[in-house]
Amino acid sequence: MVETFFQPDWFSKPGDTLLTMMEHRELSCADLAEKIGRSAATIRGLISGAVEIDDGLADLLAKHVGGTPTFWQKRQAIYANSLSRAAGAIPRQKGDEWLKQFPHADIVNYGWLRKPSRRDDLLKAYLAYFGVTDPNEWAERYEKPFGVAFRSSPTFKSKAGALSAWLRRGELEASSVSTAKWNPQQLRIRLPELRVLTKAKAPAYFLPRMRKICAEVGIALVFVRAPSGCRASGATRFLSPDKAMIILSFRHLSDDHFWFTFFHELAHVLLHGNSSTFIDGEVGTITEQEREANCFSASVLVPPNRRDELLDLKPRKESVIRFAFSIGVSPGIIVGQLQHNEIIKPSQLNFLKRRFNWEQISGALC
Repeated sequence: MVETFFQPDWFSKPGDTLLTMMEHRELSCADLAEKIGRSAATIRGLISGAVEIDDGLADLLAKHVGGTPTFWQKRQAIYANSLSRAAGAIPRQKGDEWLKQFPHADIVNYGWLRKPSRRDDLLKAYLAYFGVTDPNEWAERYEKPFGVAFRSSPTFKSKAGALSAWLRRGELEASSVSTAKWNPQQLRIRLPELRVLTKAKAPAYFLPRMRKICAEVGIALVFVRAPSGCRASGATRFLSPDKAMIILSFRHLSDDHFWFTFFHELAHVLLHGNSSTFIDGEVGTITEQEREANCFSASVLVPPNRRDELLDLKPRKESVIRFAFSIGVSPGIIVGQLQHNEIIKPSQLNFLKRRFNWEQISGALC
């Protein structure tokens, strides 16, 4: 009798096992990186599948996480074989059409994937990145996101490939963030602490504090630069009943847009349950949920009992600064609200907004 072996049409990355073991030992990416003498980017790459477990890493993981070197080597080999089988089963034309959707240059430059030398390696790299066995599974998960809600700019539309790559990066980073259990009551209590941070000028000051507060109430807050073709400002969804994820892209690199988007995403987490994904900054009908999130964000930034004063403000530097100081937010936020409410033109008073760059942002996240 010929012996047959069951070969499932799904596969699990060694990084999935690593993440489970890290969570069991309450190890963050930074903790493990320090223990094994590698960068946090390497740990994130192991979790995402972008970094393979070689003999050296197998020894280090066995020593500091658990298992044996042989276990990790075998885990990597089995995954590599499964990945090759999955890639080989995809018709060449279908695979090529799928790969054309992704902004490869940005994805490689941002360090999300290593640059493969061969087309077949590129296909395997994207299957591994998304954790899917073929383009059909990717489409079901990312191209047809039933229940996704959209906000804002009717003049922009993301390419599905670029948007999905951004979302996936957020999922991967959020999965490695340790959080307490989701606690909406605590989030409401701590909203004033988050609002105070709007006055801070330096990302190195306010970004770590935002992440810490969010983690303590059950939210993994991650900051992911959008690749070419992705116009998203933010996204929200629950990774589990006990853990929410918020992704922010710093799309406009200005304080008014950043803080409005952040509190808009918090509104989705607080008000709209855990069954939907919300992507903001994309084309779409303004739903009642999006109106609620907009109103929530605006009311956090400018207290409702001061809104009439905002609408009556004179479009002068001194008036804006004085009002911003009186309610405890940055002048740039007030400028953004005045522009949004068409009290002033989009070109007016922009010098009062604080501008950021990705060098500052990346430095704050190290």
